Amino acid sequence: MLRVVLVIAGVLLAPPAAFFGSLAFGGLGHGYGWSEMDWNGDGWTSFGEVVDAADIGKRQAVVCQRTCTEYFAYKDGMPVRTDCPPP
Repeated sequence: MLRVVLVIAGVLLAPPAAFFGSLAFGGLGHGYGWSEMDWNGDGWTSFGEVVDAADIGKRQAVVCQRTCTEYFAYKDGMPVRTDCPPP
């Protein structure tokens, strides 16, 4: 009986686990560090921010004669955040 319950639980839990795992892998596959994925700047990276990273690209931008890293949305190319080194 225990084996049947475990098989049923495994069958029911495997698809959602695979789905959320693929979302997280998509976000982590861009090579961003955890601190880079803190899109709202609250100091910690949530699962939602990791998922959002799958839709955000990274490029170099020149701001005030400094080379900065600009994160942009793939859907429209608009900047999400720009990180510049201190002067």
